[in-house]
Amino acid sequence: MPSARLPANELDRLAALDSYDVLDTICEETFDNLTRLAAKLTGSPTALISLIDADRQWFKSRYGLDAAETHRDDAFCAHAIHTPASAMVVPDATLDPRFADNRLVTGPLGLRFYAGVPLVNREGFALGTLCVLDYSARQISAEALDCLRVLAQTVMATLELRRAMGRMRDMALTDGLTCLPNRVAFMVALGQAIARQRRDGRAFTLLYLDLDGFKHVNDRLGHAIGDAALCETAEVLRTCVRTEDTVARLGGDEFAVLLVGGDGTEAQLVAERIRSHIAGAMETRDWPVTVSVGAVTFIDPPRDGSVALSVADIYLYASKSAGRNRVTFHNHITFQQASPALEVALSCGLPI
Repeated sequence: MPSARLPANELDRLAALDSYDVLDTICEETFDNLTRLAAKLTGSPTALISLIDADRQWFKSRYGLDAAETHRDDAFCAHAIHTPASAMVVPDATLDPRFADNRLVTGPLGLRFYAGVPLVNREGFALGTLCVLDYSARQISAEALDCLRVLAQTVMATLELRRAMGRMRDMALTDGLTCLPNRVAFMVALGQAIARQRRDGRAFTLLYLDLDGFKHVNDRLGHAIGDAALCETAEVLRTCVRTEDTVARLGGDEFAVLLVGGDGTEAQLVAERIRSHIAGAMETRDWPVTVSVGAVTFIDPPRDGSVALSVADIYLYASKSAGRNRVTFHNHITFQQASPALEVALSCGLPI
């Protein structure tokens, strides 16, 4: 069985496919309606929206088939994407040298007929196909094939809309200068950490950071240098934490880091590493900027994200008051349910 050759633009094609963030997502009624309609209009028992990944074909929607994916070597659609401008029709797979010994043909599935229309995006990349299958050799009428083409265009339009909506969502949750998550995104992540802690007791650490001397840089060196300092801070933060942690710019020269898991013993080390790396990066560029950090590990869940951030702000204020360019860390913050003492401490700005 000859495997389909890789398209000449395979790396770019895979990057385009990834940009839709659709692989391994749950079933969606919109796509399922299209495969059902494709099967009915072409008189086929099976219809698929097949996306060709690096080593598999994955079905965003499947009608009349249980399997969620197959190996790419078995995929008829891996051949179909080589002709983006035209449909591929295989009336009898047993008579086609490309597929006669294909496991989908010789195995229990007993595939015989295939018709697939490539799903081609605006950049010209064939991501996969909308295809119909049958287990008896047969032809497809020109009218039915035309219906399949129209439905394939609808599938692609739906994917484009899905991608556009995803990009709009990302823009709404991203700081435009540093490309870090913004305050809204961070508060969502913080809320999820609190909910997870209530569910399984998993602790988390919150770091609240404020740049020292930033206003001086803006006033003396200009806002372009100030923006560069913010971007440099963002880059340092990215390199100092794990992929599962969250780094965000809350606004102005304020940043926050959410460290998930652990018992707090490593949090102070992370905070100190961030502080020293930012100081070093700024000194290298001769920018008079350092950072003050308030760090707190929550062993019990706070009431909500705003309370958690207020607690971290208390320790950030302590760092500022003690001379800046330092970390003030409190380990194992434990909340009593509906604690009046906590409310008083927060309202008065007192340590807790």
